[in-house]
Order: sequence, then C-alpha cells, then structure tokens
Amino acid sequence: MASNDDSTVEDIDLENLFDMDIVLFQRKANKKNEKLEIGAIQEDGLVAPISAWTLESAFPNSDTLEFLVDEEDRFPGLTSEDIQIVKVIPENKISYGSRQVGGGKGPGNPHGEESEILYYVDRDALKSLCPSTDGEDKYTIKDVEIVVKPELEILW
Repeated sequence: MASNDDSTVEDIDLENLFDMDIVLFQRKANKKNEKLEIGAIQEDGLVAPISAWTLESAFPNSDTLEFLVDEEDRFPGLTSEDIQIVKVIPENKISYGSRQVGGGKGPGNPHGEESEILYYVDRDALKSLCPSTDGEDKYTIKDVEIVVKPELEILW
C-alpha cells in the first residue's frame, strides 16, 4: 500500500502507487460532475475502474463489497492526465481474492488456468473527504458511485 488514510487530494501521485492499490478518483474532463469513482492500480501503473455485480455484502456478517475489473473498462487505462486521485483506500479496509475466468468452464478457459483479481472493500471506506466547492478550506464527505454490472457474476 503506497499511502495511508491521511493523504490529501494534492499529495496523491499516481506514480507513487503500487499494483493493486485501490483508489477513489474523479475524472478531470468531468469537472461539473463531481462524482467519485473507484479503481485499482494495474500492473502497467495505470488505473482501471472496478465494478461490482451486486451491492450485497460478499460475506455473511460483514459489510464488504466485491469488485473486479471488467475487461471492457480495462484498456486503455487511466493516467494522471485523465484523473485526480482523491484517496487511497487503507489496507485495513481491503482484501483480495481471485476467481477463474468464465468459472473455469467452456472453451475459453476449460481448465481454469486464467483467473482475475477480486477486490474486497469495506463499504465504510467508500466515502472521502473532498475539498468543498465554495473555495474555502472546508471538506465535504462524498460517496462513491459504484458501477453495478450483474453480468459479471459467475454462477457456479
């Protein structure tokens, strides 16, 4: 984990983050729409948005959401020219797993050798203190817009 919960918007540099760090970000091209998105640093150093297939908790008796990178969103990847990173999710609020691509079934992955990373994030980590828009040194709590794609779920 490259950063901690005390990072401010101004001091989070994409080049200082590590593969699999999970970040909250805003797209620079969308200044009027101040929504926050969630993404993960990929092995090439770029950010890929991550999606959930449900808003239900991934585990019993927890409030943890399960995310993954949709291959449709992976490329070309987001750079520091595209986004402003607002927060790095602290490592005590995340965990990782993997699943077989396509459930390990069918002609695309018949033996289950191909897998994809799952990102587990505590729901309470999906808020961020952001500079207020009134120009003062105030911060507001913003929620993250979670992209839900039910088609990403694999039914065993």
